[in-house]
Amino acid sequence: MMDLDVVALARRVREARETAGVSQDKARKVIGVSQPTYSRIEAGERLLKGDELVVLADLFGVRASAISGMARVAERARFAARTDGAASSMATMRDRLYAYLELDGYLTDQGIAGA
Repeated sequence: MMDLDVVALARRVREARETAGVSQDKARKVIGVSQPTYSRIEAGERLLKGDELVVLADLFGVRASAISGMARVAERARFAARTDGAASSMATMRDRLYAYLELDGYLTDQGIAGA
């Protein structure tokens, strides 16, 4: 019996790939897996690894949270930040923070502790 969360994740991977107009062959090559392995990912028979999630999200032009199904961190997180005068805008720093928090949440959910 397949875990419903894994099946939902598989559905979101497939939907994101199709929306982006990316073939399964291109997606599997980018994450370095065989065609049967990639098919198992989209069938919900193999869970994505954290690095695969990030690479696929980038390829599909979506945030990792769109694939992982996590609520957007922006809707849950409160933060304070200081700038050091660098050229990065607050919006850029905020987006980077959200991306890191989303990835950390996904990896934690998969039982992979942060370094």
